[in-house]
Amino acid sequence: MIKLMRRAGVVLVTAAVAVGVAAVPASAHVVATPNTAGTKFFHTEFRVGHGCAGSPTTAVRVQIPEGLHLVTPDPVPGWEVRVTRAVGQGVGYGRITEVAWVGGPLPDHDVQLYGLGFRIDEQAPEVLWFPTIQECEVGETRWEQIPPSVAEWHSVPSPAPYVINTAW
Repeated sequence: MIKLMRRAGVVLVTAAVAVGVAAVPASAHVVATPNTAGTKFFHTEFRVGHGCAGSPTTAVRVQIPEGLHLVTPDPVPGWEVRVTRAVGQGVGYGRITEVAWVGGPLPDHDVQLYGLGFRIDEQAPEVLWFPTIQECEVGETRWEQIPPSVAEWHSVPSPAPYVINTAW
């Protein structure tokens, strides 16, 4: 019962933040949409809507949080998908720790969605943070700051995209 009440509180905070996000220009951050996972098998997309100070995007690198398995990135025309795994006992072993889409380029102010499917483990945290690095022809933007709570997402200059885990 306590876990259910805590999750209900997280959902309410998420709704409040979503209203705040709607008031901000869509290109202000990299965001996951949808950002509430109600099932253990989930698919979201990371929305990139601008370059780095006017420079076109050439790579989007998303770090995969603990508690996610069967990570499956969507192909994007004109982009190569690269997967980094934790050290394992041979080629192809180990948990996926990062997915990168490299290529493009994506012109400044154009929008691209980078999709990712995964299975959420029963022990996964209630907020899944996806620190993201956006590389551009000139410079990069690091969307990797994790605020103390989802409610404080707008209080940090470069917040990481997130998904609220209500699957379990």
